[in-house]
Amino acid sequence: MARVSPHTVGLVTVLVAAGASALILAERRGPRTIEAGFWFEPVSYASTRIGGTLTPADLHTISAVARAELVAAFEGLGITVTDKRQAPYRVQVVQEVRDPRTRRDMKVAGQSRGVPGIGGIGTVSFSFFASGATVYAPESATRDTLITAIGRGIGRGAVHEFTHQLLPKAAIHASRDPASYEYSSAARPEQFFGDMRWNLARPLLQARLGW
Repeated sequence: MARVSPHTVGLVTVLVAAGASALILAERRGPRTIEAGFWFEPVSYASTRIGGTLTPADLHTISAVARAELVAAFEGLGITVTDKRQAPYRVQVVQEVRDPRTRRDMKVAGQSRGVPGIGGIGTVSFSFFASGATVYAPESATRDTLITAIGRGIGRGAVHEFTHQLLPKAAIHASRDPASYEYSSAARPEQFFGDMRWNLARPLLQARLGW
């Protein structure tokens, strides 16, 4: 058996350590997978435009449409939409959301708080989007169209809030495209009808998550 010198052993040890460090760095530089928790608290809505009160079946449809909007928006970004309430990033749909920054009882579409690299939490107003869908719907809209529009509006609102959490320092409201997820106001027809697209934030999300 050939004798291995202490110098050779030391060199091998250094190379192994260096390889392990490189592997760790490569893993850290690789794409990140994020869990986005999304769920509905007990909510309700009634309007003559939808013929009365939303039924449990209506609420199920709204939830499914909203979740589908989230999945479609985040496709290819490594963001998994789940119903886990302990996910690092999460948005819950509640009856109403009030702006804590004002002394007036001002109701808003949603709000979020995020900490870079840690997570975030946000809320979306069911009442805001339910009423918005009926306000911006064409006169010819059927009840089924309105139910779908409510879900679409909520889902797109949740995409906006998750984006704030993931990019808390990004000025996403600088978007001037009303058909974009980043647009500053949810009070617009594009929130509920037609296709929606990314404007400013998707490249930032890709850089942030490595996808």
